[in-house]
Amino acid sequence: MNAKVLKTLEYPKIIRQLEEFAGSPPGKELCRGLLPSSDIEEIRALQTETSLALSLIFQKGSVSFSGVTDVRGSLKRLEIGGVLSPQELLAVCRLLEACSRVKAYGRRENVEETPTVLDAMFDALQPLTPLANEIRRCIPSEEEISDDASPALRSVRRALTKW
Repeated sequence: MNAKVLKTLEYPKIIRQLEEFAGSPPGKELCRGLLPSSDIEEIRALQTETSLALSLIFQKGSVSFSGVTDVRGSLKRLEIGGVLSPQELLAVCRLLEACSRVKAYGRRENVEETPTVLDAMFDALQPLTPLANEIRRCIPSEEEISDDASPALRSVRRALTKW
């Protein structure tokens, strides 16, 4: 579809409205990248996904993405051997916790039901719960690192309190 047709249909306005409902910067980015399809099979598949998602929302209510922020920069830094700040680690933790909520939300209550395309999407989520729990244990808040984060930190803090 060409740009003139999209403008005539006020497509950018629709996308901006959709973007307002996205709960994270990557979600907003995905909205901005959406384009109409002319492939009938793709259209049918996407309509099926939308219908299934809407049914799930009617059954269970919506799922919370609260606290999710864009951690791509932090993950890039990790890939090249960088170190994350406590704030960045907590942002990763919040993303993993949201992932866990979404995965739990997507579990079918009746295992006899026929699996859907959404089940595959939910199954693909890997919340890394042990990692999220360890981050929460070591960094209870953005202002605090637990004495128990490591044995070395514990002994340094104990030595400082003796002075």
